Amino acid sequence: MLDWIREKGGINEKVIIGLLVLLLISGGIWRGAQQNLNSSSLTQVGAGDITEHAEPEPELITVHLVGAVMNPGVYHLQEGARVYELLELAGGFNDDAEQETLNQARPLIDGEQIYILKAGELPGQEMGSFGSNSKKVNINKAGAAELATLPGIGEVRANQIIAHREKHGYFTQIRELMDVSGIGEKTFENLEELITIY
Repeated sequence: MLDWIREKGGINEKVIIGLLVLLLISGGIWRGAQQNLNSSSLTQVGAGDITEHAEPEPELITVHLVGAVMNPGVYHLQEGARVYELLELAGGFNDDAEQETLNQARPLIDGEQIYILKAGELPGQEMGSFGSNSKKVNINKAGAAELATLPGIGEVRANQIIAHREKHGYFTQIRELMDVSGIGEKTFENLEELITIY
């Protein structure tokens, strides 16, 4: 073919080879550009899909922490947070804290107050001047002996309340106490002013 081109037009062989190389390079660049364009389109579609399917923000709960901690106050945490996470936010126990009586693994309830006992302080004394709950029995925290002091609740029902709590989790309202076998409307009416979940 080169001989034919020489005969017809006398075009330099180097020019021909240069043109052929230029065509090959141009074709390679064009093909590469097309592949980049396609892959960036796929990336953009993928990113859009991720945005559309993002999971919703978890609900927040509000808890009041008081007593022997570094920074008592009101804290907002994600629903399902546990006592130890609240303590971390508050800077931990102070030097006077009675740490052994607190279940740090239990989940928190929206609106509750957590009181960290001081060394030598007994459970039940902690509310002191904090409000009207000072004489109420916390059905989410009380042991069998304290529950048994309630009218109509003896040792057997106290253990049933604890068993219900362990199986179903903490009570979210005091009326749920009637879910415990043997506690009906009449018994609940006698207890209503004496119990709390906070």
